[in-house]
Amino acid sequence: MKHLSKRSFKLIIIDYLLFFVSYIIAMFIRFQFDFSEMIKYLSPVILFPLIMVGAFYFGGIYQYIWRFATLNELKPIFKSTLIGFLINIFLFEALRRYVTSFFILPFSVAATASLVGVVLVSISRIYWFSKYSKKDKKQTYGTKRIIIIGAGDAGTELLDEFERHPEEGKVVGFLDDDPEKIGRIIRGYPVLGTTSEVMRFVEKLNVNEVIIAIPSATSSQIKRIINYIDTTKVRLKTLPGILEILDNKLSLGFLRDVDISDLLGRKEIKVNLKEIKNYIKDKNILVTGAGGSIGSEICRQVLPMNPKTLFLLGKGENSIFDIKNELQEKFPDSNIEEIIADVSDENRIRHLFSKYKFDVVFHAAAHKHVPLMQKNPTEALKVNSLGTYYVAKVAREYGVERFVFISTDKAIKPTSIMGASKRLAEKIIKSISNSSKTNYGIVRFGNVLGSRGSVIPIFKEQIKKGGPVTVTHPKMKRYFMTIPEAVSLVLQCGQFAQNAEIYVLDMGEPINIDHLARDLIKLSGYIPDQDIKIVYTGVRPGEKLYEELFSKDEDFEKTKNERIFIAKSNNDILLEEDLEALIKQINKIIIEYDYNEMKNLFKQYIPDSNVIFSEII
Repeated sequence: MKHLSKRSFKLIIIDYLLFFVSYIIAMFIRFQFDFSEMIKYLSPVILFPLIMVGAFYFGGIYQYIWRFATLNELKPIFKSTLIGFLINIFLFEALRRYVTSFFILPFSVAATASLVGVVLVSISRIYWFSKYSKKDKKQTYGTKRIIIIGAGDAGTELLDEFERHPEEGKVVGFLDDDPEKIGRIIRGYPVLGTTSEVMRFVEKLNVNEVIIAIPSATSSQIKRIINYIDTTKVRLKTLPGILEILDNKLSLGFLRDVDISDLLGRKEIKVNLKEIKNYIKDKNILVTGAGGSIGSEICRQVLPMNPKTLFLLGKGENSIFDIKNELQEKFPDSNIEEIIADVSDENRIRHLFSKYKFDVVFHAAAHKHVPLMQKNPTEALKVNSLGTYYVAKVAREYGVERFVFISTDKAIKPTSIMGASKRLAEKIIKSISNSSKTNYGIVRFGNVLGSRGSVIPIFKEQIKKGGPVTVTHPKMKRYFMTIPEAVSLVLQCGQFAQNAEIYVLDMGEPINIDHLARDLIKLSGYIPDQDIKIVYTGVRPGEKLYEELFSKDEDFEKTKNERIFIAKSNNDILLEEDLEALIKQINKIIIEYDYNEMKNLFKQYIPDSNVIFSEII
């Protein structure tokens, strides 16, 4: 028996009485005031409502908390009423035939009583909901006054959430640029005007917070809206992009402060989730570097696609511990295994592949920080080049179906040791794939917004301390993507992968770092060069003013995804004996710390490189 609260027991009594009344009403509708005829069919008046309430009980109707209900909760009432109606018809027909003709339930009376009953019960629930929701609002309304920008589905869902949690603040209205919506009413709240009028309504209505509720908005649309808002006078929040809330119910927990990523990374993105799921579902998936920015996001997007087991491999135990806990909390029924290992340890990698039989590998493990690798060049070669060789080679030996390697735009005409080590890794992957049944793919993209050690977290910390914000050069530009966007395209490339093609992600136009810093200062509620100073520090060793996505000898062609291109070049494939010679040379450099030999290595295998050697520790 399901436990019933006092309130649920009250509802059962109320429902019984409502169906009792509905049966009487149905008798009057059917027989008018012919009481002599009514008496013949009066016997079901006790049992009919009892059966209806029983159908409600076993349909779980009394488990709902009606003060938090929506119209969706009325659907089970209609379903349970239909079931109760059918049970009544069959039961009374059986009683009439096999017990006594005293129990007669006319079909028309049963149908009318059921229809009247479900209407009365629905009205009672709507009354119950409105009574207690009004009571809650009077008791718990927060002091914060809110305007929602976007009177669409997301804005309406957000309003519902504030209605459920009035202690979080009071919505005073909407703003929207659709002229058809202006002046209309949504759930009792007005669409006040257009987004360009936001500050007028902020001051007029004493608004404390403006929320942009347009998950599908592009970065240019978000930037236009933000330009209307004085962030020194009102707090600005937003819902994240559609990728971040896909397949999740929208809630107040999604709200966050407007970030620079909203201005740079909300380009439209389309991936074929069905194609991606086809090679992920029920497979053993290995993600190296699973605790890093890209690796952890790969895990977040892969796990909802129901892999057989997701293996998280990383060298740092803390980051692997954190991402495992996060994933297990969100997906408690998933199979997740943590592996602590160094990708440059060939014996350890071989042992893992022999034990677990991985089907798909996403190789994201890497040393990526340009200045740090300038000081520690052998570590860049050890992890980025040699580690990639071991993982890719062992994957081929153990028949892995797909192998996706995460590269970087810094591998093109590299001036840094990190970029050169990644370019060597690209050559290694292409050479290994030349005689393999494994489908290899290489994905090349630029900076990802918010990744550890990237420029934006550094700027945020500097602004938090009151400045100055340090920019290397006023003309420096970089390509940027959001982490979810980049990883979605990586997963799509995994489906495309065959012969170690280099997939280049379209990241739009490169962003001026100086402009980015100034926008971030404004979003933080300050004025650049007045409240927060900007200081130019000069280009660091190994850095370039501009990044490129294709080398001179590379052509490119389109894929069926308009945001993904293939870089075409036949100059990177080494014969098996030449590849072995390269690996021996890399091992010798690492063991002997022979930096002159490293320079010769880069000149030999990366002719267009111009790597700067300085600050070596």
